[in-house]
Amino acid sequence: PTLRSHALQRLLACVDTLWHEVAEALPDLEAIAEDTSDPSHATAAAVASRVFFHLDEPTQALRLALEAGEVHWNVEESSSSTPYVESLVAAAVDAYVQSRQRQDEGTEENGETALNPEKLHRVVQSMLERCYADGRYGHALGVAYEARESSKVKDILEAAVSRTKPAEMQELLEYALRSALELVISKSFRQETFLILAEVLDSQFLKQSEAAESNHNLRRRAAVALCHCYQLLNDAASVSAIISKLLKNNQEDDTLLGFQLCFDLTDSGDQAFVTSVAENMTPAEDEGEANDGEDTYASLLKQALTVLTGGFSAELALAFLHKNSDADPLIMANLKRTLEERGGGGRNSVLHNSAVATHAYLNAGTTNDSFLRNNLDWMRKASNWAKFSATGSLGVLHAGHITEAMTLLEPYLPPMPSDESAEGGTVVTSGGGYAEGGSLYALGLIHGSYAGTSAEKRRETSEFLRKHLKGSHANEVISHGAALGVGLTTMGSRDLEVVNELKALLYTDSAVAGEAAGIAIGMTLVGSGAGNAKMLTSDPVEEETLQEIVSDLKNYARETQ
Repeated sequence: PTLRSHALQRLLACVDTLWHEVAEALPDLEAIAEDTSDPSHATAAAVASRVFFHLDEPTQALRLALEAGEVHWNVEESSSSTPYVESLVAAAVDAYVQSRQRQDEGTEENGETALNPEKLHRVVQSMLERCYADGRYGHALGVAYEARESSKVKDILEAAVSRTKPAEMQELLEYALRSALELVISKSFRQETFLILAEVLDSQFLKQSEAAESNHNLRRRAAVALCHCYQLLNDAASVSAIISKLLKNNQEDDTLLGFQLCFDLTDSGDQAFVTSVAENMTPAEDEGEANDGEDTYASLLKQALTVLTGGFSAELALAFLHKNSDADPLIMANLKRTLEERGGGGRNSVLHNSAVATHAYLNAGTTNDSFLRNNLDWMRKASNWAKFSATGSLGVLHAGHITEAMTLLEPYLPPMPSDESAEGGTVVTSGGGYAEGGSLYALGLIHGSYAGTSAEKRRETSEFLRKHLKGSHANEVISHGAALGVGLTTMGSRDLEVVNELKALLYTDSAVAGEAAGIAIGMTLVGSGAGNAKMLTSDPVEEETLQEIVSDLKNYARETQ
C-alpha cells in the first residue's frame, strides 16, 4: 500500500503531460478509487479524473473528482482556477441543474450517471460563494433560475443586499426581473421568483424613501420595477398603495413619480389590471384641511384617476398626432388620378380598396379625413366588403377621437334594435349592411386602438355594440362588424358575460360572423390564459368538435413549418 500510494502521488504530479500513457491503466485506477477501504483511493480517483478530463469526458471526470474530495481541487479560490477546475465546475452546475429539473418535473434519475447529491450540492454552493466573493451575482442567479430553486434566488439576493452598493443592487434586481420574465419557462417557479423580487424591491424602495439623502433616480427605478413586479403578480392593491403613498407625500418629485407610474400602467395595455388599480385608489377619509389647492391629495388623486381611466393619455396622443401630421395630400391625389387613368375592369375595385387602406395608414390617428370628404363620389365606388373596409377605415383615421365618434359615424350606423328584437330579432334584412357593419367596426377601432381611452366611454360604446351584436344575427355582415367592435372595446377585460354573447354568434351557421366572434373572444380574454375548450362550451359534443378543430389546426401548422 505504501508503494502504491507513492506511485499514485508521482502519477498525479505528471498526469497532465503523460495522461495518454496513464489512460491505459484507467480500469485499475477506477477499481482502486471505488475501494474506499484503500487509503490511496482518493489519490487514484484524482488521477483518473484528470485522465477523463483530457479525454473530454467531463461527467466521468466530475464523478471521480467528487470521490477524490476537494483536497485535490478548490472551487472557492479564484487563484486555483485552472481549465480542469473550470471544466469540473461547469459539469457540476449542469448536473445539478438537470437533477433539480428532474425533481421539479417528477422524473427519475438516470442510474448510470447519477452523482452523489450531497457532494454535488456542496460543489455548487462553493461555486456560489466564489461568485459572491467576485461580485458576480448575475452568474449565481443564472444557476438558480436554471435549477428552478427559489430558496437559492432568495439567498443570492440577500447576500447581494449586504455586499453591494445601492446602484449595483438596483441594477441586479432589474436584471433578475427581466431574466425571470424572459427566460424562466416554469410558471410556478416564475411566480415564486416574482414574489421574492417584490419583497426585496419593496425593501429597497422603503430604504431609499427613508434615507436622509435619497437618490431620486434609484428611488424612481425601484418604484417602476416594483410596480412592474406587482403587475406580473396581478396585485393591483399593492400598486395602488405605492401610487397613493407617493401622492400623499406632497413632494414634487414623488408626485411626478406617481403620475409617471400611472402613465406606465396605462401604456402596458392591461385594461383589467388598470381598472383594478383605479378602483383601489380611494380618497382620504379626512380631507377637511386638504381642499385649499391643487397640491392636496384629493386633487392629485383625481388627476391620477384621469390618467388611469379618464382617457388623458389617449387625448395627449391624439393631440400630438393631429398637430404633427405631415402627410402629403399630393400622394393621395396622384394615387387617385393614376387609378382613374387605369380605368374599369375587375382590378378597379381591388385597387380602389387598396387606395382607401393607403389613406387610412397615411393619416392614422390624425383625424385628417379631408381627402375623403372632398372625394365622396370616389368613395362611393366601393362595394360589398370593400365598402365595409372603407367605412372601417374611418376608425383608423379617428383612433382615440372618442368625443366625436358617434357624430362622425352617425350617417353609417344601423338603426338601434328595439327591446323585442334584442334577443335575436332582425334589425336589418339578411342582405347588404356593409357600410353599417363597417361603421360598427370603426366604432371599436376608435375606442379600442389606445389602451388609455376613457373607461367610461369605452364601456358605453361596448354596451351600444353589444345591443347590435344581439340583434343582428340575421345579417352576418353587421354581426361581423359588431363582434369585432365588441372585441376591441372589451380587449383584456376578461368579461365572461361578453364571451357568452360572442359564443352565441360563434355557434351560428355563419362562417363570416363566426370568424369575427372567435377573434373577438380572443381579444376579450387576451392574456388571461382562460381560452380553453371547457370554458368556451358546456356541451360535450361541441367541446369534442372544438378539440378536433384545434387538433387539425395544430397538425396543419406542423405540416406548413
